[in-house]
Amino acid sequence: MKYNVTRIRMGNENSIVKNPAMEESYVAGDWGLTSSIQGCFFSSRFSDLTIITTARKFKVHKVVICGQSKYFSRLFNHNWKEATENVIRLEDDDPGAIRAMVLFMYGFDYERISRDQCQISPMRLHVGVYQIGDKYDVPSLKEYAREKFASAIRTCWKMDDFPVTISEAYSTTPAADRGLRDLIVGTCLQYFDKLLENDDFRDVLRETPGFAADLVQKLGPRISSITYCCPYCAGKWSIPHSSSSSKTLGCCPLCGMRYHS
Repeated sequence: MKYNVTRIRMGNENSIVKNPAMEESYVAGDWGLTSSIQGCFFSSRFSDLTIITTARKFKVHKVVICGQSKYFSRLFNHNWKEATENVIRLEDDDPGAIRAMVLFMYGFDYERISRDQCQISPMRLHVGVYQIGDKYDVPSLKEYAREKFASAIRTCWKMDDFPVTISEAYSTTPAADRGLRDLIVGTCLQYFDKLLENDDFRDVLRETPGFAADLVQKLGPRISSITYCCPYCAGKWSIPHSSSSSKTLGCCPLCGMRYHS
C-alpha cells in the first residue's frame, strides 16, 4: 500500500506532509525496512532531533542520523549543547547539500528528488554532497556522491559550469583525496584540446592550485618529444621526451650558444 503525500513549502518541516486519512499506513509490515524508514521521514512522529540549515528545519531521528555518521554520533556521546537541546545547527553549510545528506540517510535518491528544486548542475550538486559526506563522516554518502559525479561528468563536461565544478572540487577536497580529482583529470585529458578552447577552463587551469600539476603529471607519459626554442637565435628543435636528455642538454645545436649547464 502506498501512502498519499502532499508537498508544501514550510520553514520548519520536511516539506512533505501526510494525508491524515493515511496516518497509520507507515506501520504496514510488508514494506520492508527501507520503506519504513522513508515513511518516518515524511512524519515528525517519534522524531527526537532537529537539524537546522539556513533554508529549513528537518525533524529527524537520532537512530537514523547518528547511526550513519560518526561525527553526529560523537556529538551525543558527550554533554555538549547539541546533546542537551537535541538540535544540530548546520547553518554554515550549503542547505542543498545537507538536504541531500538527510534524504540519503533515509534511503532516498537525493538527485532524483532534488532535481526540480536544484538551481545548480548535477555535477556541482554531487561535489557539494561529496564534501558534506567527508565533513560529517558519512562514507557511504561520499561514495554514492562520487559515483553520481562520475556518471554526470561523462556528459556534463561540455556545460558552461564545468570549470566552476573543477574549482569547487579542488577547493573543497584535500590533495590526498583523489575521489573527485582523478575523475576530473581523466575527463580533462580525454577532451583536453576541446576544453582549451574555453576561456573559463584556461582560467581555472591557471588559478586552481594543484589542478595543472595533476594534468601535467598525467600528460607526461603521452608526450613523445619536447620542442625547445633557443633564447639567442630563436631557433627551434625537438628531442625525444626523457629526463636524461633534458638534463644533458647544454647548448643550442643551431647557433652553438651555451645556455644550460
